[in-house]
Amino acid sequence: MTIIRSIIRKYSTHPPKRQSSLSDIYKLYKNKTPITVITAHDYITGKIADKSSEIDAILVGDSLAMVAKGHPSTLELEFDDFYYSTKSVIRSINEKFLIVDLPFGSFESSINQCIDSAIKLMKLGKIGSIKLEGSYELTDRIKTLNNFGIPVTGHIGLQPQKFNLTGGFKAQGRNSIQALEIFKQALHLQEIGCKLIVLECIPEKLSHYVTENLNIPTIGIGAGNKTSGQVLVMSDALGMLDNKLPKFVNPYLNIHNLSIDALNNYGNDVKNLNFPNSSTHTYPMNDEEFEKFQKLAQTCI
Repeated sequence: MTIIRSIIRKYSTHPPKRQSSLSDIYKLYKNKTPITVITAHDYITGKIADKSSEIDAILVGDSLAMVAKGHPSTLELEFDDFYYSTKSVIRSINEKFLIVDLPFGSFESSINQCIDSAIKLMKLGKIGSIKLEGSYELTDRIKTLNNFGIPVTGHIGLQPQKFNLTGGFKAQGRNSIQALEIFKQALHLQEIGCKLIVLECIPEKLSHYVTENLNIPTIGIGAGNKTSGQVLVMSDALGMLDNKLPKFVNPYLNIHNLSIDALNNYGNDVKNLNFPNSSTHTYPMNDEEFEKFQKLAQTCI
């Protein structure tokens, strides 16, 4: 009974934190509170994102192909490689709503391939939504995922998995015909059951119009501040790499330069014998024991 009372007392004063669900995201949406999303690509970045009080959701995006795996685009990323990266992020997540991409080559061939890939990811646990790039061509896949109880996040505008078709990483929807097509795609994704839609690299006027005429949240990246929320790639937001940042990124830190400076300081300290410090960074051994060791060591020489 003493153990039971102790457990009850512990959780009555410090209840375990619950991971956010799709319902929590929709509460923000209905209250017109901007939804904050950041990407993560490993345990460390997931842990940082999960600890942030101002972040609502985490996206394990296939952008990790470039920021964590060194590929020139998202197309080279193998599903298994992405899968194991997702597993490492999931181990760090306790609180945030989690969205996970389906990488290129893991859903296009057939409905069965799409379902198999999505189920394999969902079985990792903690995932609240699977994200797919595309619209009409994914109708059967999105409907089937919904039928299996898997919430889907759509992704239109600039679709990095299709950059070859669009002539590179360029803004989309800048003329009336393209804008109308993106709007139609958004309506279609909503109609077939998408729970959220990412709008990437489209004019702010267009993203505002789309957002105002949908009944589901929109998450913008390079789409202005009139969407329901925003997402950024963490390595861009924190300046983890020395690459040129997209126009729409606001760098909040420069970890890359700070890290180089820190490593240079470490290297200089080692070369100048300032690190390790004998009184601070080492483990003591009393003189008597060391003398005993020396006598024992003589028998080995």
